[in-house]
Amino acid sequence: MMNSKIEVLSPEAMDRVHEASMEILAKKGVIFESEKARDLLKKAGCKVEGEIVFFPRALVEASVKQCPSTFKLQAMDDAKSVNCGAQLSVHPAGGEVFVSDLKQRRRAPLLKDFANMQKVYHACENIPIAGYQPMSPSDVPQRYKGMYMTYESFKHCDKPLLAPMELDSIAEKEENLRLYEVAFGKEGFCQDHYVTWHAVCPNSPLYYSEFACEGIEVYAAWNQPVSIVSAPMSGITSPVFLYSTVALQNAEQLAGLVYAQLIKPGVPVILSASLTYGNLKYASWECAAPDTALMLIAATQMYKDYYHLPARAQTGVTSSKAIDYQAGMETMQSFILTALAGVTLTSQSVGTLENLMCTSFEKTVLDDELIGRVQHILKGMETTEETLALDEIYEADFRGDFMTNDSTLDYCHDDWQPTVSDWESYEQWEKNGSPDLIEQASKRVQKILDEAPEMVVDPAVEAEMKKYMKMVEAR
Repeated sequence: MMNSKIEVLSPEAMDRVHEASMEILAKKGVIFESEKARDLLKKAGCKVEGEIVFFPRALVEASVKQCPSTFKLQAMDDAKSVNCGAQLSVHPAGGEVFVSDLKQRRRAPLLKDFANMQKVYHACENIPIAGYQPMSPSDVPQRYKGMYMTYESFKHCDKPLLAPMELDSIAEKEENLRLYEVAFGKEGFCQDHYVTWHAVCPNSPLYYSEFACEGIEVYAAWNQPVSIVSAPMSGITSPVFLYSTVALQNAEQLAGLVYAQLIKPGVPVILSASLTYGNLKYASWECAAPDTALMLIAATQMYKDYYHLPARAQTGVTSSKAIDYQAGMETMQSFILTALAGVTLTSQSVGTLENLMCTSFEKTVLDDELIGRVQHILKGMETTEETLALDEIYEADFRGDFMTNDSTLDYCHDDWQPTVSDWESYEQWEKNGSPDLIEQASKRVQKILDEAPEMVVDPAVEAEMKKYMKMVEAR
């Protein structure tokens, strides 16, 4: 592994973020709309005034210690299960409204588009977690949209699968979790296995809605990980200062973590950095701003190095509306910086355009290659006597070459190669018709879809899932 690491917070600065968070939680407090949440927090020692909950330091710090630093996210193919928190693992985007298809048209997605994207995830070797919600199908009733997306995910991908975001009620959340148990073939499977997680988004500053509380309650009660996604915008929903924004979101994260631990002690909690630079010129957020990257690095340090918990960050995001130089520059900016900061889970890293409004098929396969580049860099170089190879240097003729050396022949197939980018000569590129990168990406996507199996799940399992879904719709 590489020895180099990017940091924007010194140990002293991290201590101050923690202390500031303790002060905010104890003196300012956090609103919890849920009466159930307030009652449970009060019983645990929190002071409650109306809807405002004040957290004692001891409770917060004890709750952090209860959370595991890693957990196994179960896949249908157990060999593809992921040890979350142990290394960098990428999962798809979530919440995008539009899709950019193979003809570069931005449009409302259909369920077929969602299914095709899962086929692409299945084929992308650098995307170990799939499912989630890279687009919102427009041809499915809202009430059952989440269920249909989960079904299509299982049908076309055998990696760990995250539940979609559009589960608007307690009933929908629980129906979706039961669908997971149908897929895995055992009632109660979720109590013994982590199969998904739920992203809970407090409203900055310092506000947990009834909906957010319900998400924590349902998933923690089912013993499924909870991802706390705090997303303040500097100068808009948090102070203009980056350091202050980091402290505010840290306090918001810890408040949700405490509640999850009270529901189910020991349930995994993923701290998720989605804080962004507020562009006051346009009164908007800028996911791709350099200042956003700085805050993501700082938050990652707090989650991973200070609290020793799974650290998730919203990376690889671009404001570009097309797959162009801006898109590549901005995507790489936050992805490689948070990777070097030690992030262990990334969201929004794959295929997104337009500040999380659109998901692109072509950009998905391009980002898969980008992630592969970064993963290869993170491995570093092997520094042994064998790889120093002084004997080969001594034996070589001056102005000679090493192409026929035994070590070259033995190791030449172990190097990294692109999946979409063109490394051929100009002459060969011209001979091939001078294709641009987007054309190459489009061809790769089409090849994946043409070769994808009709389904990867066992037909008997698929039949049981369909049977369950019909039962839910008939209620």
